[in-house]
Amino acid sequence: MDVELLRPGTARPSHNTVLWFEFLLDPSLLENHLQKETPDPSPTDLIVKFLSITPDTKEAESKQSENESPESNKNEVPGNKRGYKFLALKILSLKVAAFLKWDLGILERRLPLPMQLTLLQDLLYLTLEKDAEVETHLQLDLSSCPGHILFAVALYHRWVLRAVMSSRFATKQARQPYIPVPGLQDPTYVPPNVSEDLVRGLDSQVANSIEVLSRILAGPAIPTVPIFDTFVMLTEDSTDARQNWDKSAEVSSTEFLCQLHFDLGSFHFFREEYSVSGDLFRKAAELRQLLDIESTVYCTVSVEDLKGYCEACDITSPTVSTHNLTYQLHRAIRDQYTGIVSILQTDNVHREIPQIYRDTLELDIQGAMSSRKFTVARDLLLQVQTLNVVRRVVTGTLTCGDYTHKLHQGGSKAVDLLVSALKHILPHSDLAEKERIKLFVMRLIECGDIEGLPERLISYEFLTDLFSPTEMEEIPSKTAGVGHEVDIPELLLKTDWDMPDFTLCKNVRLEVGSLEQQLLLSYDVTEIRGLVEKLVAANPAKPQWRINNKWELPIPLQSMAMSLPRGFVQDFACILLAKSRELTTMKDFKLARDLLNAVGKEARNSSINSGVLYKLIRLLSWETLLIQIIEFLTEWPNHKLNTSTLVSDCKQCLAALQSGDNVIPRLEVMEHCAICLLNLGEWEYLIGLEKRWNYFEIAAAIACACLDIAKYKGNKKVSRDAWDIVLPIFGPNPQQKRTSSGTTTLVHRDSPNNSSTHTRSTLSHFLARLRDSTALAVVISLLARLQNVLRDEPSLELSVDYVGLWPAVVSNANSYSLRSVGETLSQLLLQALQFHATNVAWLKVMGDLNFVQGHHAVSLRYYLEAAIVVSDFFSQPVPRAAIDDHVYKRMIKCCSHLQCHTQAAVLCQFLEEVDYTTAFKSLGDIKSTCSDAMDSYYSCIWDTTILEYLVYLHTKRGEHHRKQQAIKVIGLLELNANNNEEIQREAANIRKSRFLRAMARQYVC
Repeated sequence: MDVELLRPGTARPSHNTVLWFEFLLDPSLLENHLQKETPDPSPTDLIVKFLSITPDTKEAESKQSENESPESNKNEVPGNKRGYKFLALKILSLKVAAFLKWDLGILERRLPLPMQLTLLQDLLYLTLEKDAEVETHLQLDLSSCPGHILFAVALYHRWVLRAVMSSRFATKQARQPYIPVPGLQDPTYVPPNVSEDLVRGLDSQVANSIEVLSRILAGPAIPTVPIFDTFVMLTEDSTDARQNWDKSAEVSSTEFLCQLHFDLGSFHFFREEYSVSGDLFRKAAELRQLLDIESTVYCTVSVEDLKGYCEACDITSPTVSTHNLTYQLHRAIRDQYTGIVSILQTDNVHREIPQIYRDTLELDIQGAMSSRKFTVARDLLLQVQTLNVVRRVVTGTLTCGDYTHKLHQGGSKAVDLLVSALKHILPHSDLAEKERIKLFVMRLIECGDIEGLPERLISYEFLTDLFSPTEMEEIPSKTAGVGHEVDIPELLLKTDWDMPDFTLCKNVRLEVGSLEQQLLLSYDVTEIRGLVEKLVAANPAKPQWRINNKWELPIPLQSMAMSLPRGFVQDFACILLAKSRELTTMKDFKLARDLLNAVGKEARNSSINSGVLYKLIRLLSWETLLIQIIEFLTEWPNHKLNTSTLVSDCKQCLAALQSGDNVIPRLEVMEHCAICLLNLGEWEYLIGLEKRWNYFEIAAAIACACLDIAKYKGNKKVSRDAWDIVLPIFGPNPQQKRTSSGTTTLVHRDSPNNSSTHTRSTLSHFLARLRDSTALAVVISLLARLQNVLRDEPSLELSVDYVGLWPAVVSNANSYSLRSVGETLSQLLLQALQFHATNVAWLKVMGDLNFVQGHHAVSLRYYLEAAIVVSDFFSQPVPRAAIDDHVYKRMIKCCSHLQCHTQAAVLCQFLEEVDYTTAFKSLGDIKSTCSDAMDSYYSCIWDTTILEYLVYLHTKRGEHHRKQQAIKVIGLLELNANNNEEIQREAANIRKSRFLRAMARQYVC
């Protein structure tokens, strides 16, 4: 059934819609609707609908209709601003509230705060039969006034205290589906300023409400509760709004006083007045014990809430038995585990404490002992563990698998504790439980491996009674092998135990297979020589280097190896070359070079053509150089190679290419030589090379930029060589142009003079081998500049050195892959920080990049690492030249995005000029959602303006404890505004270091 509040003159939507005045015409209609199992709309929704028409009615009644004469209003009561139509709706809403038994919990959850106030004010108006100020309630004779007046006054002042308390808690309002209707507003929506003004007004009434309720408690009067039939519906003949107060329900003094004691106690507890609240809760608990909550008319106090309040106030509630083991456990934990063992022993018999509480207790004691927060008995943890295991055994719960290890560590003391725990519980165990204990003891005997344990356990009569005579005879045999060493056959200790001696079976194929397997596993030159000789003798026609399909050689090496004499020399050389590449991949560089030397030595000792031998020796020397370069790059910067010799060898290798010799290095060797020279600072040599190869081209372009930095200190306006090479890599599919030699090159709009076959994979392959800090700085600045140009958002720019080297504009920027640029830059920065971990500039760029990409926690980590480097882990003040306002502002934004509002507010002090606007906004957002330590950071605040705002904020919210904490901080002598600058600066530095260390522990460690 829908309830529609239509204005007169509008059309009726449907026959199922009930208009508000129909409840007036048919008094039973509302009661029948409310008594449904699930009425739709609900009772509270009906109250909202009835009260939401009041503004329109007020406005309509404030204007006189043109068709009405002044005499038509003579029947209205003078001064009565509640017209009869308006009053009829008020009565309907009060009838619904009476149906809900005036449960303030339901009304507070479902009605907006202004409607709650309106409803209770309407009740006061009808009971007092006049509009009266709240302050006049103290003038009433509450000891002799009628019951319905006493009820309305008590209900209103109870609500005032509850409303003030609930306004201090951060409650998230349920999100309702919003359907916009032109000209209408959601009646449940309350603007924030309206709620704040209303709560401020209720705050001023708190003292008055406490005094009124205290007088009611001290008086003899007992109220009567208005019920549904108490409120009389208005008719067309009504001349006054008279209610039938005689039909109110009687309420016992016990029920009434229990509710008042509880509400007053809750409010005093909220104000941290624990002694007063404890007395009130004790009295409420005594009264609550006399009530049957199912038949109450007025009281809604739950036993669980009352029990929790009593325990918090450290009083014994009559509703909580002092013999309750769970209650005793919590009190023992509060008293630092005093008497905890006896409580657990008793619980093993009665089994009242949930097992999860006992497991948590065990972990808490273990943590307290490891952190040394307080001193406990040395064997307390073992006692608790033993009693918990016995409890699990008796109840049939899965026992901890590591208890045997704990028993072994505890020795005889642990065995005594176990026997004592079993002895205490066995007299109270039934047959099933005794069977579980017997199986547990037998498992310890069989698997315990604890010297003397079987003898000690079976020496106790109360344990031997669990076993039958047959089982007692079997115990020695079950424990005979426990703890003795096991003799392992020699065959099982061999590594090749699965390979039998095939010489005994005279099977040639099996013998050859065995030799091949040994050849695959061996890296010893002498052993490989012998194996190859045997295999060649067994099958001369088969190339032995083909037994492993992963033994692949580069084409130049394979061609040279194939030119060697067929047979042992060719197989031996191919296998050693392949194994040398395997060892290089395994980073065993010395053994890899030894295998190459063995190939050269074997070639010299063989009858090989001098031309072939010359080519082979040259290729082997370049392969040795390649292994040295890889070793140099892998072990940077702790390599043990002679860099002068390495530079000379690389130049000789590249000179062979430039001289036009018929034997030239292969491409991989030349690429590594170029990257090695770039990392060793041979930039002028690289610039002079003929740029026929891609690696020469990009290496020479970066070397040119490095020279510009060294020569002009980074002040050269634009360097386009590297830019023109890198830019097309991240662009759209470029046009292809065929050269005179028949190869295809890439032609790009922004670099028309540059023809390149570079791809993202070749660029990543090249950048992965950069080690020199200058070369890395050049590429990082290039990619960062490209990222800034493509993104074109000044607020998200990366701050990097040498940015002026590169162009500031790219045509058709939307066609480039910004994501690929960011990924490449991120990989390069990670690699650069791996070899230069203390480079502050790169740490900040990494923080900027993660900030731009939305990874705020990672961004904070790198910013803090940069601050750690420049301040020696905050033992010195952080230099503003290294960590400037740009970094601090981004850290503030990161904290705000992570909902760490207190951290953001503290960081606002680090700026050259404190950003009070952001700080106040961040502190104001703490009430909604905050994911940091909040008031624990108050000791890191040195700005008195922010501290004063915190005091105001917590006072406004009624957060007394936090307000006192802020007042304590602001009262410190070193924060006195009259101190000289040196004292103020030192106080700020101490708090900066303290806060940044806390941040580092959260985001870095």
